[in-house]
Amino acid sequence: MNKSKSFNFTPNAIQSLSFNEKQETYFDTSPRSLIPSCKLAIVVGSKTKTYYLVFRSNVNAKQVKKMVKLGIHPVMTVSLARDKYTDEAIKIVSDQDKFLTEKKNLGITVNHLIDFYDAEKGIKQSEAFLFGEVRKGLGETQVKDLDRYAVQDFYKPQLKEGSIYSANSRREIIQRVWNYNLNNNRKCSFLEDKRNPASYKIDGFKKRPSNRKIEKFQIKPLLNAVESVEHLDKKNLLKLFFYLGQHPYSEICLMRWDQIIEDNEYKGTYWWHMEEGFHKVKDSKHTVYLHPQVMDLINAQRGKDDVYVFVSLDKKDSKGNLLPYGKSSFTKQMKAIKDAIDDENIDIRCFRATVTTHLREMNKGYEPSYMMGQALSGISQRVYTRSEYKPHKMDMTNAWMDFIAEQTHG
Repeated sequence: MNKSKSFNFTPNAIQSLSFNEKQETYFDTSPRSLIPSCKLAIVVGSKTKTYYLVFRSNVNAKQVKKMVKLGIHPVMTVSLARDKYTDEAIKIVSDQDKFLTEKKNLGITVNHLIDFYDAEKGIKQSEAFLFGEVRKGLGETQVKDLDRYAVQDFYKPQLKEGSIYSANSRREIIQRVWNYNLNNNRKCSFLEDKRNPASYKIDGFKKRPSNRKIEKFQIKPLLNAVESVEHLDKKNLLKLFFYLGQHPYSEICLMRWDQIIEDNEYKGTYWWHMEEGFHKVKDSKHTVYLHPQVMDLINAQRGKDDVYVFVSLDKKDSKGNLLPYGKSSFTKQMKAIKDAIDDENIDIRCFRATVTTHLREMNKGYEPSYMMGQALSGISQRVYTRSEYKPHKMDMTNAWMDFIAEQTHG
């Protein structure tokens, strides 16, 4: 078969090349093989067809030529030859041309990063809008071209409107997706020497912890509103949000049966053991004392699911397994609670601040940060102590539950 010395390598085209006593060399013209100073070649002899990487370049005014044997056809397919060719080319010339270290990553866009994040971690329904905004604004941008100025241009309209928190929410989505792909997506290893373009903080933005809480006089109408919720699971979850004070959606809704453990030291008591990676404080475990009133709510769920304590009948994964409740599950119930206590500024996040504030106001020397599993300045539970502060947690929990009872029945 007569062939040009250069053509697009395909299995049929390579198979059709005739063996020749006089060796013939052919070069691949596929876009996948277009790497500076390199060519993918196949040398056809009297009995074999062998793939090579051919490298030619001027180094210090001298012509340098290298041939790297890749493999023999048909044991090595065209596709495998191209993959090995790319790997070898990067090894040879990456120190001469920075472009080559990113060769296999050309074409990766912000949409690809979001797709990987969604497939591996999942996008919360409460954040779907923000992810959609990032897709619309930057989705088609190639990651190699994404810099701090492109990110700043993306959230600039929100800044012009004076919505600094809205702008920062968009910035944080990009920062999070970039970091997740860098840590977990092997195709993004080329990001290692790049600074996250969304890591530059917005001038004037400062996170402020909420100081809102449920006042004493609001506790009774709040719990009455919760009691009137018709959906039993949601009613009990709302009670747990208020009783436990732990993070509602990322912790309480995701509570698993294997985390509920009877304590060997304090017989008859049950504890919620959050492992590292589950608890929100980085690299920290957390144990929560489960008051008997709380355990009654938990035990009422037995038999409904083998993994999670609370599951929604309306949410299933691709395999048909029931999933936990999310933030949007409580919109209707929270509106009823706001109406009952006549305060539109209160939300579920205030429950946590309510527990810590009222415990401190009891003037009994309580430190609710232990009960909440919050990081304490100057204290490393990992290094300096192995204590779980169980007696302190039990004392605070009992005091909190007594306080609720006093406000409800007093």
